[in-house]
Amino acid sequence: MNANLMVARIKPNPIGKDRNPYGGTTAGQLGGEWVDIKNTSRSTISLEKVELYHMAFSGRDSKPAKVTGFSGSLAPGKIVRVHSGKVRPLSVLRQEDIRGADHHIFTGKDNYVWNNAEGDTPGLWNVTSRVWIDRATYDRNPPEGAVLVRSGDRLVPAQSAVSRW
Repeated sequence: MNANLMVARIKPNPIGKDRNPYGGTTAGQLGGEWVDIKNTSRSTISLEKVELYHMAFSGRDSKPAKVTGFSGSLAPGKIVRVHSGKVRPLSVLRQEDIRGADHHIFTGKDNYVWNNAEGDTPGLWNVTSRVWIDRATYDRNPPEGAVLVRSGDRLVPAQSAVSRW
């Protein structure tokens, strides 16, 4: 794994995500599901050949499912936040879902990405070398509205974390 680009935080279960069985999700609620990617190096890193994946669980099997690709580069210490949903103005998001990131992008599809009932593993894939740059896993049923932070190779509720970054 390349510790220079890492999955740093995730908010996989925004408030109200699982409560509306009839749909009707708002753009702000959908964009309230996000993952942060951080450049922990002292150099700018190109994101051109990097893709974000998650493990799609089905029974005992899991396989990576592409969430999105990136473009451009990420300066040292900077964070790009990947929100679920189509591209929208940041003004539709809650302030708590904007703060803490330097750049914001969207997955491009109006679907939630991150699994709650089974947990999930966001991972960064290098398209050229065909290796995982970084991965981190969170447990099933993350607390509603909680931001999970990096602690080793896990993403855990902030109050119980010993953060790497």
